[in-house]
Amino acid sequence: MAKHSQWQHLLFYKNGKAEVISPDFYLTNPKPRSKRNFDPYAELIATIEQINNEGVACKYPARYLWLNHHLPELNVDLKNCSKLPDANQEISLILVSSYLKNPASSFGHVLVKTNTPIDNANNTNSDVRELSSEDLLNNSYNFGARIPENENGAMYALKGLFGFYDAGFSETEFFKQDAVYSKNEQRDMWEYVLNLDAFETQLLNYHLYEAKSARFDYYFIKQNCGYRSGEILELISDIKTTERVGPWYAPDYVFDQLLEHDNGADSLVSSVRYLPSEQTQLREKFVQLSKPIQAVINSVIRTESTAPLATLNADDKAVALDFLILHRTYKITQDDTPKQRALKSELLSQRFALPASNGLAQLPVPNKPSPALSNKTTQTTVVLSEERAEVGLSLFVKDPLNAHTDIDKRFEAVKASLGYSFDMHQWTLTDFVFLDMQQIEDLRQPLSGEPKLSWQLKTGARTDMFTGNRHSPYAQAGVGAGAKFGKHILGYGMVNATAHDQDKHADIGIELGLRMKRNNQSAELSYVTSKREGRTAIDVAKLTLRQQLSKNNDARLIMTYSDTVMADNSVVLGDSNTIDAAIAWHHYW
Repeated sequence: MAKHSQWQHLLFYKNGKAEVISPDFYLTNPKPRSKRNFDPYAELIATIEQINNEGVACKYPARYLWLNHHLPELNVDLKNCSKLPDANQEISLILVSSYLKNPASSFGHVLVKTNTPIDNANNTNSDVRELSSEDLLNNSYNFGARIPENENGAMYALKGLFGFYDAGFSETEFFKQDAVYSKNEQRDMWEYVLNLDAFETQLLNYHLYEAKSARFDYYFIKQNCGYRSGEILELISDIKTTERVGPWYAPDYVFDQLLEHDNGADSLVSSVRYLPSEQTQLREKFVQLSKPIQAVINSVIRTESTAPLATLNADDKAVALDFLILHRTYKITQDDTPKQRALKSELLSQRFALPASNGLAQLPVPNKPSPALSNKTTQTTVVLSEERAEVGLSLFVKDPLNAHTDIDKRFEAVKASLGYSFDMHQWTLTDFVFLDMQQIEDLRQPLSGEPKLSWQLKTGARTDMFTGNRHSPYAQAGVGAGAKFGKHILGYGMVNATAHDQDKHADIGIELGLRMKRNNQSAELSYVTSKREGRTAIDVAKLTLRQQLSKNNDARLIMTYSDTVMADNSVVLGDSNTIDAAIAWHHYW
């Protein structure tokens, strides 16, 4: 029994080592941070010896439930443990979308949630859910590092990378997580409800209760929220969420494994529910309102006066007020001022004077497929052109051309590319990207007061376009504007400024882009002109055509025109005023 995989998972015992570092988690009490001497058999014997100790039994309900399941004659009774959670609660894993305004949150996040099972017969649209008050009061478990107050960003990054923090699961009501992710950071979420039998459900609920008292070494790159939250699945299935090959563990990987897992029995996922952010809900509902109501709402938002509401009839005014109250709550989470609260109070006063109405609540929010349906997040690239071959590796990438990723966001972290010249017969480092982020806001967004400024940031080292010098470090920032045309076409323009270590140490430029995607095909056309003092401007145009071959593979045709010698992260051009064609294969893992 001590060698049983479930027993060892209950103990967080892996690869011959106990991973919990808090001193009071194990009954045999091995030395903290030096637990290779830990013995699962000795811990099993110690657990059985304490079976009549009510305090111990209530501290380790998952252990004793598991023992009683295999050895019913032990007759373990946990009924007197008043602090235990309801062991029959439904359990979900929640994928939180990326948040580019904070680099640490750009990879997404994972939460574990427990709740009373929902009667889908009474839920007319179970794929998209606006959370009920009961649901918001359910519990959630959030794995994160314990960070001292006022820790600066640089120290946070260094300590998080090299394991100088300890971490654990914190239990809170779900409304607190919803306030952070859905209302403050405006991040969409997807709730994966697990398909478990009665014993698995009880065991996992009690395991989460035990895990609250465990502390672990924290590594932002590997043993992070995704790793620990996904690890609990290994307790109740043969899924291998922690056996990720490679140096990086992205939160998305948990959900890749959930969707790809198939042991011949029922799926581990019973349903996936889209939990749209407050911003998403407002935007989707606004476009469904009539034009006169939209005009009045926008006028109130712009003027911060309720006078325009007088032009509406009672029913339309009720819908407009319902929307404006939600919108003001949304704005208060970003800018909580007495003026904002005074306007909300005035809106509430006017709404109370009108009859009840559910017109706004009945407007549906369209389902948005989970990003886990897209490719995995580590990318290997092979590019071939007439003059060169190139291979590249990205530890984390969210490409706007990929299926089920946002067309208006680009994110890439730690990419290195090596190029081989057929003429020179040598390999060179052509490009290194430390961070590449882009957020395109929609100028055509009809709701007033929404963000309109698009931006991008890119830093790393590359071959300098003007001098040809290799390994030149640079940092580029750009601001501009963009527009969406439906859900499948996006255009944007940026003004870029680049700092580097070459002559004059700065460039300025203009970038224009157009993206289109539909199902498994996508395309991007871009034009970039760069100017350095004392040098002729460089113009580069690129067309990329992408065909998805499978969930984790795609092929691309890349056509590039340049009026000078240059190198970029996809293909290297040789002569002046040439058009270069290349084919590329991307594999995601």
